[in-house]
Amino acid sequence: MKNILTLAIALILVLINGIIGHFFPPNGINFTIILIPTIIIIICFASENLSSILKSLSISLLVIVNDILIKLYSGGTHDLEGLEWIHFFMYSGILIGLIILSINVMKNKKENLFIKISSIIGFPFIIYIYLQFFYQLGLERKYPILI
Repeated sequence: MKNILTLAIALILVLINGIIGHFFPPNGINFTIILIPTIIIIICFASENLSSILKSLSISLLVIVNDILIKLYSGGTHDLEGLEWIHFFMYSGILIGLIILSINVMKNKKENLFIKISSIIGFPFIIYIYLQFFYQLGLERKYPILI
């Protein structure tokens, strides 16, 4: 039950960041560098008996959801400069968060080394695969956004 609550709190923070990005641009983009390490800290240290692989997968999915919300629903002109700004803050947050995730995963005595390394490498790899397909998501969008 505590794991579900932990994941729900992390998801709510991502959704709040998406709402902030929509109504108060560009704050949603700027908060991404704080949001990603925060959700990683919440998932890593507040969950009980959650495997490292599940931590890595859930963190990856939350980062992807945050990226989709920012790219599709944040205010602004949605040009290449803004896209790179979004990616800069996302990569910075991922770098900080990867250090936190690595420390947490390596402290776990119950899992073997292969699972630990897989979960540490899996987090940025999933983001990399996502960005290969959706790097320019939301770029030069021409449809109106209704409030």
